[in-house]
Amino acid sequence: MPRISSSDLEAVRQLFYLRGQSVAAWARANAFDERQVYAVLSGRSKATRGQAHLIAVALGLKPRLEGDQPLSGQLAEGNLT
Repeated sequence: MPRISSSDLEAVRQLFYLRGQSVAAWARANAFDERQVYAVLSGRSKATRGQAHLIAVALGLKPRLEGDQPLSGQLAEGNLT
């Protein structure tokens, strides 16, 4: 099972920077715990299950599987909203 690469994490952090959007604001807007979003983005969380997994999917770090229920207000096709 492939893990989330450090280059993928850096790319998502770069998108936040380029859009001028804070991680905390994105977490609040998408009903995620800020600390868990930061843990996923730093690589401290493997994002294998639970909310960390949902965060990784929403950030486009993991694929959304067919049949998964879309999360309202989340990332579409790997792009930050």
